[in-house]
Amino acid sequence: MSKEQIYSVVAAIPEGRVASFGAIASAAGLPGRARWVGQVLSQLPPDSSIPWHRVVGHDGRVTCPQTQLAISRLTSEGIELVNTKINMKRYGWP
Repeated sequence: MSKEQIYSVVAAIPEGRVASFGAIASAAGLPGRARWVGQVLSQLPPDSSIPWHRVVGHDGRVTCPQTQLAISRLTSEGIELVNTKINMKRYGWP
């Protein structure tokens, strides 16, 4: 399995949209590997050019170690959160 597959899919998430860990795993050809996606993304530095902050839990919750930074970035992209939760029907990708 290649981290580059995951990075490529995450890099394709447009600004103002989010995707779940599971959706990223499936799109990268790794169905059922959502936790592995989370592990891979958790190893990225916060200032990475890969938009790791656009990947959330299946229910729209921001669940990363850098929660406050992710929320700040998401809101700056126009995404509305209610108690660290995003409306996946409105902001989900694809």
